[in-house]
Amino acid sequence: MTMKRKFFAAALSIIAAVSILLTGCKSASPAGTALRETGILILSVNPEIQIEYDQNSKVTALTGRNDDGKLIVENYPDYIGKDCNEVLEDLIIAINEAGYFVDDIDGNKKNIILQLEPGSVLPSDDFLTLVSSSTQNAVKNLSLSSSIVTIDNDDYDPTYATESEPSPYITLEKAQEIALTQANVSAKDAVFEDKEFDHDDGTPVFELEFSANGNEYEYDIHAVTGKVIKAEHESAAAQSGSQTTGTENYNDTDYGPNNDGVTDYSDTDYGPNNDGVTDYSDTDYGPNNDGVTDYNDTDYGPNNDGVTDYNDTDYGPNNDGVTDYDDTDYGPNNDGVTDYDDTDDGATDYDDGTTDYNG
Repeated sequence: MTMKRKFFAAALSIIAAVSILLTGCKSASPAGTALRETGILILSVNPEIQIEYDQNSKVTALTGRNDDGKLIVENYPDYIGKDCNEVLEDLIIAINEAGYFVDDIDGNKKNIILQLEPGSVLPSDDFLTLVSSSTQNAVKNLSLSSSIVTIDNDDYDPTYATESEPSPYITLEKAQEIALTQANVSAKDAVFEDKEFDHDDGTPVFELEFSANGNEYEYDIHAVTGKVIKAEHESAAAQSGSQTTGTENYNDTDYGPNNDGVTDYSDTDYGPNNDGVTDYSDTDYGPNNDGVTDYNDTDYGPNNDGVTDYNDTDYGPNNDGVTDYDDTDYGPNNDGVTDYDDTDDGATDYDDGTTDYNG
């Protein structure tokens, strides 16, 4: 009896140990991966928004991953139970209304990135194609020119995967695709001279340098989110020393044709045929000026002789230069003497020669 009890107790111990071991294995599922019947899709423009969905592609939660994303989510309360496609279209519209598509990156509109979190399940084999198409439709309806870039489970570098966790980093090929899409450069035209994976102040980035059509590009791509961190290029014209069309020189304030890129603030001699030096002493304006203003010449009008005769007050045509103030006999045929007593051909006959003021 004692032997049986000991055997039974030992058997229970083994069962308990196996049970604990199995439970421990079950709880050690990879951290950060989605649950077996759910998935996480991340929308990135500048706002970053996490979209959680179920096996039927219905949205179960939205989370802003940065401040801009949080603001968009706060103003979009009715998303639970909606299809992923519908929610993506609503979010693109909201992001556009908030003005996040206004800014360019290296002269082109920002990419829209749709990223499946590593380990997320797909409600259907064409799930990512459908959500990408839905997003592109929203972009088209808004007359935007942004490109859509997708990152799925096959776009993560397996080199960095472990037995417990999938790789958090996208592949170099995906980073190159993102850079070329943002630069609006065809892959067949691009030659990558430098491509490095590095941590810049703790941020994992792909540092890419490539050339296309005579232009040189430098792009940094976030190795986890796929966002473009740095984007710049130098045109072929700039490399040869001529005027550049691919970069902007904000210090060039010399406007107009034939500018040399440097503003000469001392040149205040404006107008055609200027010699670059303003003669402030030249106040003789108008055509055919001789450069010297004669302030003593106050005799204006045509045929002036340069000297104003202030004593000549006899105005009008045929004046003789002398005004006769005693001549008050106005009108035609005046004789120079006004006869104030003559009011009617020399004699006024008011009433037969006599004016009767009482009658």
